Amino acid sequence: MPIRRDDGSIFLSLASYRDENCINTIKWAYEKAKNPERLFVGLVQQNCHKDCMSGGKKYCDNGQVRILNIDEPESLGPYAARYFASKMWFGEQWFMQTDAHMTFAKHWDAISIDMLKRSPAKKPVISHYPPPHTADLDQAATEPAARLCGPMFATSDLENQIIRLEGGNDYDKKHLDVPRFAPFTAAGYFVAHSDFLREVPFDPFLPWIFMGEEIIMSTRLWTSGYDIFSPSQNVVGHMYARRHKPKFWESVCFVQFVDTLHVRKKK
Repeated sequence: MPIRRDDGSIFLSLASYRDENCINTIKWAYEKAKNPERLFVGLVQQNCHKDCMSGGKKYCDNGQVRILNIDEPESLGPYAARYFASKMWFGEQWFMQTDAHMTFAKHWDAISIDMLKRSPAKKPVISHYPPPHTADLDQAATEPAARLCGPMFATSDLENQIIRLEGGNDYDKKHLDVPRFAPFTAAGYFVAHSDFLREVPFDPFLPWIFMGEEIIMSTRLWTSGYDIFSPSQNVVGHMYARRHKPKFWESVCFVQFVDTLHVRKKK
């Protein structure tokens, strides 16, 4: 792995599947960052090259945006894409993961790092379900952020009663300067020291995982000595209820053998 540097740099991991908001997410991340020159993006772009619109070129020209292109039918789901994105980490000091349809508060990068430093633990992770993208993140800077504390067993037969996470709740009545403990990480926003990539690397052998990725990461982080905290301030917004938008399971055309990593086309 690359040698981790101590220069305040941030690696932003993005997994995008035919997402029309991806370009704006990258654009807003740089525009809202306090130190955009220290921001490096690892983007896994899963789409159809023939119909793909080009954009965001100016964010790539200086080498701060690294892209892995995967043709849409080759997608292995979001958890595999997170793994691929993590392999584009080149030693940045801090690691942050969001979805590809986000908004950002002013100076989100500096605020995220500051929250990590104020967390009462040696190996903290900051994470929660962000507010909707319509929220005024800058105006809500002094309001308490929601905490992710609500697990439940899925009731659908298709999900085999796996543990699912409900939305975040406003447990705190006022703004807190110190992040509070929480039991779970959310895939749509978490930030940590990049050393976690050595200690808790993403598992490359879990294709098509969707609902389970947050439980998997939460468990592995906890059992590796990490403490999870909710942010004391909302720094990103998430575009929820993306109905009628492309989903990776709509174009899955591979099946996996039980006893091997090789794949074959469906007949």
